[in-house]
Amino acid sequence: MKRISAILFMAFAIFVMCGNAAAKNYCFCVGLSKCNSPNLADISSAQYDAIDFKKALSKQGYKGSVIVNQYATRENILKRVKNVVKAAKNPDDKIVLFFATHGDPDGFLYTYGGGGVYYREIIDILAQSRTKHVYVFVMACFSGTTASKGLDSDPNWSDNAIKRGITFVVSCRPNETSKSINNSNKNITPTRHSVFGNALIKGFRGQSDRNGDRKITIMELFKYIYNEVTTRMDFDDPDMAQHPQLIGPSSEHDTIVAKW
Repeated sequence: MKRISAILFMAFAIFVMCGNAAAKNYCFCVGLSKCNSPNLADISSAQYDAIDFKKALSKQGYKGSVIVNQYATRENILKRVKNVVKAAKNPDDKIVLFFATHGDPDGFLYTYGGGGVYYREIIDILAQSRTKHVYVFVMACFSGTTASKGLDSDPNWSDNAIKRGITFVVSCRPNETSKSINNSNKNITPTRHSVFGNALIKGFRGQSDRNGDRKITIMELFKYIYNEVTTRMDFDDPDMAQHPQLIGPSSEHDTIVAKW
């Protein structure tokens, strides 16, 4: 009897220790500047968006990887997303994904060589995660189709995303394209990033902290990105509108994603 009690006590102790394990943060970033496809123009800013956002994430303690150009194949992308999901074992862990590439109105992101990964595929993988704190940032044309081609039109897809707490912050509406900053404009500070990527990186590094508590929530970050992108586009090219979108459960709006 004493032996059984001891075993039960040890099992309970292990359970408590695992449940109180410190939360960890994981990330994966993709930047496709060299597309290797005759139908797709190169995007000079994409690789720098991915590389520099990964640096910002690393300073916040996020563990993960970044792949660009010829390494950004469909197979590699899906494999890395699965690896991040497997790594996040604690319900309080956080996952951040970032994609900078061409997007298609039919709801997918282009990969190296002209292949593609559908948003639905990404969501199906992320839905298997043990954590409900999952954030996906997308710099791509027509990236608003995350909702119009999936979350709103397919109940099963929507349930997977919302129930698992998956939040998307995308660079534009379903009918809009995403832009690189026009460095030829003498009135604009030159940068190697896209308009969305530039706002995301600056916001994550602290400029989105609206209340001065040195903590950045997903809503603070989104509001900063939205204001920066819409203001920049109105100033840089008024005829080329671009409106970032926040797609996901309101329960995640106040979750802290960075500190500075």
